[in-house]
Amino acid sequence: MTDQSVLPQIDGELEAEGLEGPVRIVRDRWGVPHAKAGSARDAFFAQGFCLGQDRGWQLELYRHMAHGRAASLLNKGLLRIDRMNRTLGFGRDAAREWEEQSDEARMILQAYADGVNAAIAAGPPPVEFDLLEHEMQPWSPVDSLAILKMVSANVHWATKIGNGAVASRLGVEALQALIPDVPADSALIAPAGASWTNGAHAFAGALADLESEPGTRRGGLDGSNCWVIDGAHTASGKPLVVGDPHLAFSVPPQWYVMHMQCPDFTVAGPCNPGYPGPVYYGHNTRIGWTMTHAQGDRWDVYRERINRNGSGLEAKWLDGSEPLQRRDEVIEIRGEEAVTQTIWSTRHGPVVQGDPESDEEVLAARFGLAEPCHDFDGMLTIFTADNIHDARQGFRCYDSISGNFCFADQQGDIGYQYTGRVPIREPKLTPVNGWDGQHEWNGDVPTDELPQDLNPADGVIITANNRTTTDDYPYYLSFSQTPYRADRLRQLLQGRDDWSPEDMPEVQSDQTSLHARFMAGRVGEANVAAHGAAELQSMIAGWDGHMAVDSAAALTYYEFCEQLIALTVRAYFDSPSRLAASSYEEMRILHEQLHADSALTLPDGQTWDDVIGEALATTATVLT
Repeated sequence: MTDQSVLPQIDGELEAEGLEGPVRIVRDRWGVPHAKAGSARDAFFAQGFCLGQDRGWQLELYRHMAHGRAASLLNKGLLRIDRMNRTLGFGRDAAREWEEQSDEARMILQAYADGVNAAIAAGPPPVEFDLLEHEMQPWSPVDSLAILKMVSANVHWATKIGNGAVASRLGVEALQALIPDVPADSALIAPAGASWTNGAHAFAGALADLESEPGTRRGGLDGSNCWVIDGAHTASGKPLVVGDPHLAFSVPPQWYVMHMQCPDFTVAGPCNPGYPGPVYYGHNTRIGWTMTHAQGDRWDVYRERINRNGSGLEAKWLDGSEPLQRRDEVIEIRGEEAVTQTIWSTRHGPVVQGDPESDEEVLAARFGLAEPCHDFDGMLTIFTADNIHDARQGFRCYDSISGNFCFADQQGDIGYQYTGRVPIREPKLTPVNGWDGQHEWNGDVPTDELPQDLNPADGVIITANNRTTTDDYPYYLSFSQTPYRADRLRQLLQGRDDWSPEDMPEVQSDQTSLHARFMAGRVGEANVAAHGAAELQSMIAGWDGHMAVDSAAALTYYEFCEQLIALTVRAYFDSPSRLAASSYEEMRILHEQLHADSALTLPDGQTWDDVIGEALATTATVLT
């Protein structure tokens, strides 16, 4: 039986300081709060209050992580994350950002913070606080901004350092295999229905003159899907807006569903604990929106040559040198002695690899979101929009959120908008020289020139972390992309004009893999001589790529890919030191190498048929 004394008050009346008027919060049978307020400010106050009641521990953990203080809350196991986030400076950048927010953004963020603090004051504290004997300090708008910076940062800086290590050790051809290609005829996001037509590797030019330096582990690519269908292709005659973020289940969950109503707007959707929303998915009474991660590249890594003289440490710049900035930060650790971390910075950003006091050269990371962002300038525009044309202006205010937003309105219009600040420069996928002035940024891509689409002729806009647009688009946006899910969605969604909401779960849960279909066909073509391989070869070759949970062929295929990767991709790249074992990235590289009939990752003297036969034989042994 639950001890009611440890649960927040969710019925009756409760007095909270900071409200402009009364607020009514009703929780439905799923516990989802529905807040009705007399002003926009009180609506955001109510959101912060509900988050403070239900997710106080999650808020506190996220805040500590963003500011690099998680080890003080829990233990030394989080010290590595604290060191990284202190170095990258999310909290420092957020503090500067708060000083440059508009009045509207300050109202939203402060009201949310006031609501969180009212919940803290009302109590009782989360049970985790009692277990840790922890007392939560007041929430600040800077905390919300720091969390948004942390979740928007991605690890492209680490990926580029890892790219440099691979290029230094194995050469440019190996690095080209690591960078996702865009196969011919792959679906593009905008314009909807278009395909990639350039036969060369999408980043062959960027890799031709790389400058490499040994580095660290690469980052991976998460996946998500979304699409919007116009009314001409639905049974109701109204558009459908569909999204699936592909995030793992967690406790507590990443999302917090909430409905807010006030005289200015009515809005509902999944919010992210830590900052106001809904941002990524939601609807008001006239429009609905969904999104996928656009993986915008907002990081560059610079090689910095260090000079030491009597006046201190300096980094070479053009014909002279500039002093490094030093910052000493104390990181508290629960139950242990605190540690002091020295953070060095150059004109490009913090030093993320190497020690300027002992190394001749170090690596510094420049972050496109280090300068103040203004995401919350667009929130009320979206919440109050009557149509997608108005809402688009709000989405364009999203500096931090690198997103492929799809949306539709009651009038029947559908559209797409790429969001997020991206610096203007040529793609540099490894560390570059920081001393010659040849790799500096030239402002940001203008928001009105970011990819967009409106009412495409085929009536469907699909995004699934695939290539954004055509190769003649004038700006570089990202090197992260994957075609397979978008290509499959294009197969599924085209050719019908009677789609309904009831059909969408079947599309979302589709289990057919185009990657598996290709692999099955290639296995069937192989000249296999290995003992015990013929039976499994026949099973996989006759399979349609349907990854059903009870499919013997799917299980066999998965184990076969593991064995084939171990013989080729993993051995060549010396994984898992550079790639995560059993990762999507390994599967992608395998597919691209096999599709191109490339010998790059093959053992000396062997063909693809040889290793396919060996992998099939090993699979037969493993599964018997």
